[in-house]
Amino acid sequence: MAGGSSRRMGKDKLSLPLFSKTILEQTVAIYRRVFAEVEVITKDRIGESFALEGMGGTLREAARLLPDHWQGVVIALGDMPFVGISSLQALLRAIASNPEEVWCLSYRGQRGHPVYLPGKYFSCLKRLTGDTGLRDLLPELSPKYIDTEDYGVLFDIDKSDDYLPFQRLVVVKGAGDIATGIIWRLHQAGFKVVATELSKPTAIRRMVAFAQAIYTGEHTVEGITARRSNLFEVPNLLVNDFIPVIPDEEGIVVKELKPWAVVDARLAKKNLGTKKEEAKIVIGVGPGFTAPEEVHAVIETKRGHYLGRAIYQGSALPNTGIPGEIGGHTSKRVIYSPGRGRVYWYYDIGQMVEAGEEIGIIGEHKIVAEISGVIRGLIHPEVWVEEGMKIGDIDPRGIKEYAFTISEKALAIAGGVLEVLLKLGNTSLK
Repeated sequence: MAGGSSRRMGKDKLSLPLFSKTILEQTVAIYRRVFAEVEVITKDRIGESFALEGMGGTLREAARLLPDHWQGVVIALGDMPFVGISSLQALLRAIASNPEEVWCLSYRGQRGHPVYLPGKYFSCLKRLTGDTGLRDLLPELSPKYIDTEDYGVLFDIDKSDDYLPFQRLVVVKGAGDIATGIIWRLHQAGFKVVATELSKPTAIRRMVAFAQAIYTGEHTVEGITARRSNLFEVPNLLVNDFIPVIPDEEGIVVKELKPWAVVDARLAKKNLGTKKEEAKIVIGVGPGFTAPEEVHAVIETKRGHYLGRAIYQGSALPNTGIPGEIGGHTSKRVIYSPGRGRVYWYYDIGQMVEAGEEIGIIGEHKIVAEISGVIRGLIHPEVWVEEGMKIGDIDPRGIKEYAFTISEKALAIAGGVLEVLLKLGNTSLK
């Protein structure tokens, strides 16, 4: 692995922070999860004069430092920390199948990195000079391509515009329907967002909740796709425009990723431990938070005149315990569990039901719709529920599409979050 060096961004870019590590450390960590031996060769090992010579000089001197027992080498670049682990595993399988071939990862037919060279070509590396690199050498070696849908094999951090979106990482605690509205809008505005959730999310409006990805592995809401993830997969998912959703009941994601901003959108109606010290900008959604003591800003979640307002001093309106009015109904549109256990549903989200109709069962208790309308939300059958817990939602407006699109409430709240990030972000990035 050639670390290299670049000052095109004002300093050695490999030492810039990225998700609690440096760019180089992040790259090395990914490769060490796949390959048994990794050599990190930076300008300090080859000499700055050779590094300044160009890619040819860097690769030539790096080749002289390779261990004698290596029968081949995977050449990776230190400023490409977004290559997917699955892509590297595909490369490793190809090498194992034919170690005498030259192998390249590619994205939709476009050659990327890393590149594998068998030992018989090491001498070619030792003849490189100036800025003549692999791009010039490979055509005569007839490489075989391993094509992927992984944009990470092409993307390098070469200038400030490449780096800035990842410097402004936002972690949203929660991935229910309101949190999903926030995540969706921030993603549309160009922010890189990671979501955290329970191992068994209790989201009701599952079709418009990225939390559903915890159960299904992947879930798409209005054109944006979330994937269940772990910390190591985050960089690759972000560069490929996915929303990583990480089960995080221990609360380690914020500590490990060190994001620029944190949004607590769990709607617990109390602060579960979120603090201003967690990030440059910390936002609490709904009641339970006080700005600026606990968080930098609070977003109003109560339907009405103040919905979506950003509060920089004070708290959101207290929870009344009464659901907001939709189609003339409040409490009756919400389905509460008549018992404890796991629910078996007779209907799916998006289907019409009539008032008085039995829509599911929990133990010996029937679950009956109190109003007619479209089922907008049902708790996942894997969740163990307690008596009185909210487990479903019926929309009396009767429009099926509303069950599969983000609500006006969620988007209004998302607008408040976006306001805070833009307003406070100018100072936090200085």
